[in-house]
Amino acid sequence: MKQLKMEMKMKTRNLKIAVITGFITALTIAAPVQVQAAKGNIEIRNEVRKVETFLNKKGVRQQREVEAVKVTPGNELLYTIYFKNTSKEAASNIVINNPVPKNTVYKNGSAFGSGTDITFSTDGGKTFAKADKLKVKSKGGKVRSATVSDYTDIRWVFKPELKPGDQGTVQFRAVLK
Repeated sequence: MKQLKMEMKMKTRNLKIAVITGFITALTIAAPVQVQAAKGNIEIRNEVRKVETFLNKKGVRQQREVEAVKVTPGNELLYTIYFKNTSKEAASNIVINNPVPKNTVYKNGSAFGSGTDITFSTDGGKTFAKADKLKVKSKGGKVRSATVSDYTDIRWVFKPELKPGDQGTVQFRAVLK
C-alpha cells in the first residue's frame, strides 16, 4: 500500500490530506477534504477504513472496520474526517466539504456528524441541498430527482462553536465500483 501525505497551510486553518491507493491500479479511494472557518484554526485528518461483514461465534452477521490495505469492487468504505480547533480562540461557522471519491458511490443515509447540517451536491460542489431536494438533468434534458449515484460532494456545517483544543468527527460510507 502506498500512502501519500500532504500538508497545506491555509489562511485560517491547516489542511492535512491522506490519499491512500489500493491494489487496483491508479485507484484513489480518498479525496481531498476542504474546511472553512469564520475564525479559529482547524486541523483536519481524513481516514479511510474498509467495512467487512463476518459471522461471529454464534453465526450472527456482524461488521467490523479494518485497514483499507486491499480494496476491490463491491467493498464498503468508511470515511472519517477528524477536525480539531488548534487555535487559542473558539472556532465558528465550520464548513467541511468532502468529494465523494471517484470510483465509489455514496451509501444512502450514511453521512453523520453530531451538531451538523448535512447537504449534498451533484455538480462537483458548486451548489448543495438536502438529499430530497436534489435534482439532475438526464441526458435527454428531463429533470429528475437525484439518486446517490449522482452525488459528487458532501458538506457538513458544524453549528456549535468549537472551543480551543476541542475536536469532532464526521463520517460517510461509500461502495467501491
